[in-house]
Order: sequence, then C-alpha cells, then structure tokens
Amino acid sequence: MIQEKQIFEDYLKQLDLNDIPHLMGQFTHYHKLLLSYNKQVNLISRKMPPEKYWLQHFLDSLLVVECVDFTDYTVLDFGSGGGLPGIPIKLVEPDCDMVLLDSINKKAKVLTEIVEALSLPRTSITCSRLEDYAFMPRRPSFDLILCRAVPLQERYYSPLRRLLKPSGFLVMYKSRALDDLKGIRYEEILSREDELLGRRKLIKIAQRDLMKR
Repeated sequence: MIQEKQIFEDYLKQLDLNDIPHLMGQFTHYHKLLLSYNKQVNLISRKMPPEKYWLQHFLDSLLVVECVDFTDYTVLDFGSGGGLPGIPIKLVEPDCDMVLLDSINKKAKVLTEIVEALSLPRTSITCSRLEDYAFMPRRPSFDLILCRAVPLQERYYSPLRRLLKPSGFLVMYKSRALDDLKGIRYEEILSREDELLGRRKLIKIAQRDLMKR
C-alpha cells in the first residue's frame, strides 16, 4: 500500500496542486470510507485489493484534470457508484459544482454519507435514472458530464444532450473497447499506456455530436 500511496502522492505533486499534505489526508479518509462502506454495499469490485484503490480508482479518476479546466464548471458524474470519478475530482478541483448521479438507492445513500464525512461543499447526490433526471424540474444544466463506468448506449443520447449546455461536453473513460462510440463524432483528449493503469483513453464528445451519423 505504501508504494501505491506514494505514487499517487507524487502524481498530485505533478499536477502542481496546493497543500498536498491536506489533500492526502482527505484522500486517506476517502480510502477508509470506501473500504468500510464497500463491505455493506457493493460500490466497487470487492476482488480489488484496497492498496489498488490509489492508482486504479483515485489516480485514474484524476486523469481528466490534466486536460480539462474545472473552474466554475457545473459537473455531473453519471453512474457515480462509489463517487468515482466525481469525488476525487472534487477534492482537487473545489471550484466546481458537482452532482453525483446513481440510480441505485443504497449507493446514493452511501454517497450522501461519504460527501458529508468529507465535508465537500457544492456537491449533491441524486438517485435517479439518467433518462428521468434529464426531465426533472429545477435540475441544473451541465458544462461537463463524466462517464467512467457506463457504456454509451443509444438511449442515453437524448438525455445527455438535454442535460448538457449547448457548449457542454461528455468525457468518457475508456480502455481498449470503443465499440459503443461507432457512428459518434468524438475527440481523443488523452491517451496513455503504462504498467500502472494499462491502456487508458479519455474521449470528449460535444453536446451537438451526441447522435449517430
């Protein structure tokens, strides 16, 4: 665990963030919360050793920070699960508004408790299907929607377009398979392959391009 945690801390330094000791304290707290709650509710794979969280979940979640400026953005984490990637991003990018969306009530309740335990400002949790959330009254419109664990099915195109501002965009975390993007115009904004994360890509899709061509 020490090695993985140290690699993660070094990565935070590479991002040129302020007050790394404080951030590491927050991520350590989040790590403990995830480990504890995951025994009650299946937030992330229980087959993964806890020491792997630092790189496979926390560092991976933060890759988008390398290529997107979150300042004053309104952000939706679609299919948030254990708060990934939304919570790690919120910890290092406090000047954004974050909504964590999950359709499973048990997960949404746990997310609420985790956000409260971490004292995250400007962060809310909604339990809803994406298709229903898009038509909720008084919900925000988003500059950015993050999708780390959900394939881009055709039934999501219209709700995603409705949720995004005209200038907004979707960012998807991908590894090798891009089958769900066939017929979609997209931009690859990050590509990386190393022994720590394997192959990772970040795919950006503009609001107007969320449709088959």
